[in-house]
Amino acid sequence: MIGAPGPVRSFWMGGFEGADHLDGQGRPLDMAAAHGHLQQLDEDYALAAAMGIGTVRESLGWRLCETAPGVYDLERALRMARSARRQGLQILWTLMHYGTPADVSLMDDRLIERFAAFATAAAQALADETDGPPVYTLVNEINFLSWAAAHTDMVWPYRGQSADAVPSSRHSGYEVKRRLVRATLAATEAVRRVDPRARFLQAEPLVHVVPPADRPDLAPLAAQVADYQWQAWDLLAGQCEPELGGSPAMLDLLGVNYYHNGQWEVETERRLAWHTRDPRRRGLDELLQAAWRRYGSPLLVSETSHVGAGRALWLSDVASQVERARAAGVPVAGICLYPLVDRPDWGDPQRWHRSGLWDVAQAQNQGQGQDEGPGPGMARLLQLPYARMLAHWQRRLPVPARPVWTKPLLLVFSPLRWDLVQHRPQHLMAELAADWRIVFVEEPVHGAARAQLVRSCPMPDIEVLQPHTPGSGAGFEGGHMPLVAALLQQALGAEALHSALTWLATPEALPLVQSLQLRPTVYDCFRAGPGAPAGPHRLALWKTRELALLRQAALVLVAGPALSRALGGRHGHVASVFNAVDAEHFSPRALEPHGSEAHEAERLLAGIDGPLLGYCGSIDERLDLGLLAQLADARPHWHIVLVGPAQLPADVPLPQRRNLHWLGAQPYSLLPYLLARLHVALLPYVQGPRTALANPPQLLEYLAARKPVVSVALPDVLDLYPHMVETAAGAAGFLQACETALRRLRVHDLHQRARVDAVLARRSWRSAAQAVHGLLRGLQQEAAHILAPTGRPAVPPPASADHHTPAGHP
Repeated sequence: MIGAPGPVRSFWMGGFEGADHLDGQGRPLDMAAAHGHLQQLDEDYALAAAMGIGTVRESLGWRLCETAPGVYDLERALRMARSARRQGLQILWTLMHYGTPADVSLMDDRLIERFAAFATAAAQALADETDGPPVYTLVNEINFLSWAAAHTDMVWPYRGQSADAVPSSRHSGYEVKRRLVRATLAATEAVRRVDPRARFLQAEPLVHVVPPADRPDLAPLAAQVADYQWQAWDLLAGQCEPELGGSPAMLDLLGVNYYHNGQWEVETERRLAWHTRDPRRRGLDELLQAAWRRYGSPLLVSETSHVGAGRALWLSDVASQVERARAAGVPVAGICLYPLVDRPDWGDPQRWHRSGLWDVAQAQNQGQGQDEGPGPGMARLLQLPYARMLAHWQRRLPVPARPVWTKPLLLVFSPLRWDLVQHRPQHLMAELAADWRIVFVEEPVHGAARAQLVRSCPMPDIEVLQPHTPGSGAGFEGGHMPLVAALLQQALGAEALHSALTWLATPEALPLVQSLQLRPTVYDCFRAGPGAPAGPHRLALWKTRELALLRQAALVLVAGPALSRALGGRHGHVASVFNAVDAEHFSPRALEPHGSEAHEAERLLAGIDGPLLGYCGSIDERLDLGLLAQLADARPHWHIVLVGPAQLPADVPLPQRRNLHWLGAQPYSLLPYLLARLHVALLPYVQGPRTALANPPQLLEYLAARKPVVSVALPDVLDLYPHMVETAAGAAGFLQACETALRRLRVHDLHQRARVDAVLARRSWRSAAQAVHGLLRGLQQEAAHILAPTGRPAVPPPASADHHTPAGHP
């Protein structure tokens, strides 16, 4: 097992933003005060400790502490140290977080002596405040600060270019870097004279740089810029310019600061987007291995976070890659969530990043000048998806360096991508991951420069593999499947594949399963055709493959009663696992009215007055665009909000009206807040073959959000939700049903509430997954010929394992 080195108590750490420089306009920053941390240290530390965080990073702020040359006010540091001790926390101290006293310049060598004197005073003040060896980062991010001061307008007054130019990464600020390294060496010696126990964390950004796709000639420049990230550590270690006094001992502990925007194209400075999984990105595990090979010093992820709805997924991706690095023998001592509490922007105090484990209530309503301190009541609002993901990974990390997979492998092939929009496959797999190792293979991305798998990890025990293949195609095209199969065989290994159960969420994946020489175990049938847009050729191919899949699959799951009736006579083992809901997620009781999601919903719907009707789901060929246009025209004072990704052919335009609002795809975490603003929820589908077998999953979400629902008369809606949904046929009928639903808004129908509660109690994703788990274990036992003592199968055959009541009796 790779344990944490002695000076760091806790694998899971958190940091409080503490920059204290002058911003690009010369305004002094005091970030610890700007987000209220300085005024509520005990409360913030208690919250961190309650979340299993035992170590925090704090900044003293040289500019703030040296009030006159040689005069130091270290009361802030002492308050932090004593508060942390009361809460049982360890502090990793940063002495210089970009700022310098007014009479000290980053361009002047006199900085070196002055900084060493400050370090001496800080070490003297803190020597008796720590139980164990104190850990210091003397200068935070030497590489970044040197570049920012010498070549950008981020740090006053060292402007390297005009304010409207994109900062270039061609330069590294090397002269400033040398000076800050010399200051760090002098300060290290000064601190050791005061407290020989002291340990040192050298924290720098970890980055990756590539040439633009159309400029392979810039590869040498990209490599040069990427190598800038090693300059500070090379100088400190004496690997470069040893005459400065560096030595390997200076790299006591390496901190890597890792963010989504730390990978880019040279010259264009375009970021390699994490949220779209740019295949040119390099995994954090690979970057950590590069640092370990170069220096051989223990590492920790000293800063990492994302913004908004991406926080939880980012944490899971980082944690999984740290786990992979540790399994490869890299001694990663921990992960620091930074910031723990949200913070305003350096240059715009009214813009908050929404990047913390806790949001700040006041930040949602007004900006706060950073030099004024916080206003009253900067309440901390726990970001629940982020917190839940942290709890997941705290049960997993730290772990033995080479974990042994003990869970059976479920290999899933899905036409739907795993992103911030959640669908049936994601809901089921998130629950099944408690008992199964999930490898979730998305449909390939075609037209790539080279064949590869792009990995991500949305939660523990779920690995998403996105194949990229050269050439053109759509979905799981058969011609590319041998190539994709070879990628999967290389990634997973023959032994794992041989023991895997396969789960197909689309018949289109059947050729890939066959290329892997696997049997299709489960066909999860939750829609009656391929994803839109689908031409006649693809639809015919889909139907042909579905017939083959129905013959070969050991088990067929159906998402609704209409599908059950349609397939019941075509396969012997059909189990009804109807669409379900996480009712608590959508419950009005669970909403945080002052959180970042509420603020974002308010922003998206700003300026919309009057009755608000809405639809959440894919904007595809199932949606009746003509009906929506007629509804908008007939009632111009109504506003109709449509939330979801547009998946229509290019030649099918969305109707445009003043009162039709197309919000696009929105994160699953935001949907309850958007639904809360609606008066009526809609299912405005076309009626025909494409919807005759549909069991719309969003209908249960509408009911869980306590919204009246108006739907076209789909068979599953009539079967499953009698007396709970207003149904209608035709534009006039749909309009009348909407008016009826609006009139009944103030009516409290206790019988209706009881019917809805009963359905929600039965139709949870957790109970659906538990039923599926039982079916899968039964298939495993049958395959292994394990019989119960009576000689009968140990579990009932799949056909009798319907965990729902018969259709028509919800």
